[in-house]
Amino acid sequence: MSDLLNTNPRGTSPLQPRNGNRFSQRGLLSLLMLLLSIGGLTFALLGGARLILDIFSVGLLNSLNGIATKIIVIGLAYSVGWLCAMFAIRVFGNLVLPFIINIFIWGCLIGVCSLYVLILQRLYMQAYDDAHFWAYLLTVVAGLGAMVGLHLIIEDHDLRPFSVPLLIINLIQLGLIVFRYVFATGANPAYLLNDLFFFIVMAAFSIFMLVHVGLLAPLRVRLTNYFDKNSKAMRAEN
Repeated sequence: MSDLLNTNPRGTSPLQPRNGNRFSQRGLLSLLMLLLSIGGLTFALLGGARLILDIFSVGLLNSLNGIATKIIVIGLAYSVGWLCAMFAIRVFGNLVLPFIINIFIWGCLIGVCSLYVLILQRLYMQAYDDAHFWAYLLTVVAGLGAMVGLHLIIEDHDLRPFSVPLLIINLIQLGLIVFRYVFATGANPAYLLNDLFFFIVMAAFSIFMLVHVGLLAPLRVRLTNYFDKNSKAMRAEN
């Protein structure tokens, strides 16, 4: 890409490729990867949001119709967007996409926090069964997984600022648990294990994000090395 900024020795425009249309093809591929990544991730996040809304609005049993198909197509859209984003940033050196991916990460965080608050309301009311509890847990974990996946795309991205809202909601959940079983009346002790398990899972995830212990470092290194090899190979061809 740096060759595009150099002055052509023949006096032509620096944007004019010197070796056929190699540089123009690289630019078109970078733009194509940008569009595919934004489109795929947008469709995946919108589809995931719609699936979650269906679970909370029409009920878990009614939303189970065709849920496997929905999960497959959402996962496919996310995978396409994720892979294209990795190629656009790591191979083609796209400088715009990291900013857009960061917006997606914040969008995922806002969605997860909103979902977390809605689930806390259901947990406090104790108006759910085991199937709904696991559906709540899996949906919020899926949202966190999507956010972490986007985090891996951007090199040297820091998740610690994103842990602060989650930790605040963790504290709110702890307060609700204490209030529900100590100060409120009519609490069913049978739901306590569900409350504690949900709190431990979310608190552990938030703490790992906060301390930034580097559990994802090996995976990030492998991804970086793989895409760096492809980037060097493409530069050698050009």
